[in-house]
Amino acid sequence: MMRWLWLPILLVLSGCSITVSFWSLPTASPPHAGDVVIPPEIVSEKQSVVRVSGPAPSCGKKIEGTGFVYAPQRVVTAAHVVAGVVESLVVTADEGEGYQARVVAFDPDIDVAVFYVPDLSAPALHIAETLSEAPLGDAYLLGYRKDTEHAVVEPIRVDRRIEAESMDIYHKHQVTRTVLTLSADMRSGMIGAPLVLPGATVSGMTFAAAVDHPDRGFALAAKELLPITDAASDATRRVSTQQCDVDRPTSASSA
Repeated sequence: MMRWLWLPILLVLSGCSITVSFWSLPTASPPHAGDVVIPPEIVSEKQSVVRVSGPAPSCGKKIEGTGFVYAPQRVVTAAHVVAGVVESLVVTADEGEGYQARVVAFDPDIDVAVFYVPDLSAPALHIAETLSEAPLGDAYLLGYRKDTEHAVVEPIRVDRRIEAESMDIYHKHQVTRTVLTLSADMRSGMIGAPLVLPGATVSGMTFAAAVDHPDRGFALAAKELLPITDAASDATRRVSTQQCDVDRPTSASSA
């Protein structure tokens, strides 16, 4: 098994990205959208993907990212996207309609947050429950690039599945997570975007981009999302998004 010995990580808590840099990251080039015919059923899943935005006063910033519907009126995204956000959180569907949302689960260790959006009627995507539902290989990334009005569908490749050790989003302690390495165009964000397989199955959610390799990214495997999303599938009570954190580097290793 390949051992990943050093992963300098720079957290960018602007709601846009976490950037990650490897000494060595031998992945393939991502497939080019112009070279791939995207199945109509994948394109239709854009209706389940939303833009996430809101003010984070302790950061002095407005955050923005991607989330996706996984259960009725429930949206999941990366926790660092909404860290420090106060009550005025909005999710915007692909047709342009904005909906008030409240955070009902916030896990800074795994980097996952869930919103309750009572007026949102978008259909849910299925999060893979087993590794056999989330194979390596070709997939599609659905999300909102910076300054785009509508969600985009990008063909990508899932290259590896690794057990990665890194710090939580507040750099307080070390956590171990199953991470997917991607060949994907990550230059314009897309943090919180689902990795969708044919059949509308979500195999993971993006949370990081490689610093020196804009065509390489990282996603939490579906198994990391499920304990949090399942527990929050009926939640309606607002929870704290804690606070923003200053941008600073940390390190991690995985085996």
